[in-house]
Amino acid sequence: MTNTIDKKEIEQFSLISNKWWDQKGPFAALHRMSNVRIEFILRNAKRLINKKQTDTKPLNGLTCLDVGCGGGILSEPLKRLGAVVTGIDASDKAIVIAKDHALKSRLDITYKCTSTSDLIKVQNKNVINKFDIVVASEIIEHVKDRQKFLFDISELSRFGGLVIFTTINKSILGVALGKYLAEHVLGVVPKGTHDYKKFISPNDLASEAEKHKIILDNFTGFAPTFNIKNLLDKEFGNFKLSSNLEVNYGAAGLNLKSNDPL
Repeated sequence: MTNTIDKKEIEQFSLISNKWWDQKGPFAALHRMSNVRIEFILRNAKRLINKKQTDTKPLNGLTCLDVGCGGGILSEPLKRLGAVVTGIDASDKAIVIAKDHALKSRLDITYKCTSTSDLIKVQNKNVINKFDIVVASEIIEHVKDRQKFLFDISELSRFGGLVIFTTINKSILGVALGKYLAEHVLGVVPKGTHDYKKFISPNDLASEAEKHKIILDNFTGFAPTFNIKNLLDKEFGNFKLSSNLEVNYGAAGLNLKSNDPL
């Protein structure tokens, strides 16, 4: 079985794992993007929400897999919204940070140092067709084998489950802002974090996902905002949901693959 892990990428992220919760550090962009990522997830999770959910915990009882969870920046708010969260990451150092922060935050989150492929291989029928929501946020542009990764996502999500991706568009603006401005001008992301060759456009992502019965039908831009102070301080502003998909975007849809447990 092939694996989706790009060891070079994991090593790079592991070197800065102690900075996951530094909101002005190398993961500042993910912190700034956190609110729009959650807003996008909640908008699409309405398809699954039933009477058991409440206004304060709209994801109550829904099982959620956070793929490439890092230090838990997204896993923790998902848990606070009521989801039963499992976070996986191939960096053991990131998982140590995530577990420690969740413990201090008194949040019951299951974290595993593994990849999607290895999770399926080791857990076998225990994870196939399991999760109500599978979130792969800012991770698909870092995997080694995108087709295998999409296959894994379709296996892990239950039939009719919600699948969420967020990533950087393979467009002129996506490369210019998502890589060169962020890494080389503002320096808010460590140099070499992104390989623009791995970026993917919304159309290509929809087409590739559909081959694995993941039908992506909602695309929304995550537009970065800047003001003069942000530029002088070499930092990101906030992000807002937008119809412009040219830089960062979210893609959501349902898994229509009927999986028979192995």
